[in-house]
Amino acid sequence: MKPALIIALMTAIVLAQPLLPDRHRTTRRNLHRSATTIANTAVADTITPSSGMLVLSGYDKPLRSSRESIFATNRSRRTISSVTLQIEYIDAKGRQLHSRDVTLAVRIPPGETRQLTFASWDKQHAFFYNLSGKPRTSAGSPYSIRATPTRIVLEK
Repeated sequence: MKPALIIALMTAIVLAQPLLPDRHRTTRRNLHRSATTIANTAVADTITPSSGMLVLSGYDKPLRSSRESIFATNRSRRTISSVTLQIEYIDAKGRQLHSRDVTLAVRIPPGETRQLTFASWDKQHAFFYNLSGKPRTSAGSPYSIRATPTRIVLEK
C-alpha cells in the first residue's frame, strides 16, 4: 500500500469520529445519552414568577435535622424545571436569624405538587420550626419562616 493512501485513510477515520454515535466510556454496556434530556435543557425560560404561579406550603424542619422540606405547587400552564426560593428565618420575637436563596432543580408538571428537600441552614442543630412540634427535650429554639419564589425556569 502506498504511504499517501494510508495517510488519506487515517485522516478519513479521524475526521469521521464526530459523525459516529455518541458513546461514553464506561464499564456498563448500552448506555446512551437521552435525547429528551438534551432537548429539555436547551429550551427553557427563566422568569420571575407572578403571584400564585408557584404556591409554597407545608414547610418542616425538626430539631437536630440536617434537612428542610417544603411543598411547591405549580399553578402555571408549563412544567417547571428549576426553582429559586428566598427564605427568611425569624425567631419568636420577630427578629431575623438568617436569610438565604436556595436554588433547586426539580420537575413540577402543571397543576402538580412536589416536595422540595434541601440542606438546612441550622448547622448546629439548635433550632426547630415552630409548627414542626416541640421536641421532647427542652433544648432548641423555635423559629418561623417567610419563603418567596424569586425565580423559576419553565420548559417550553
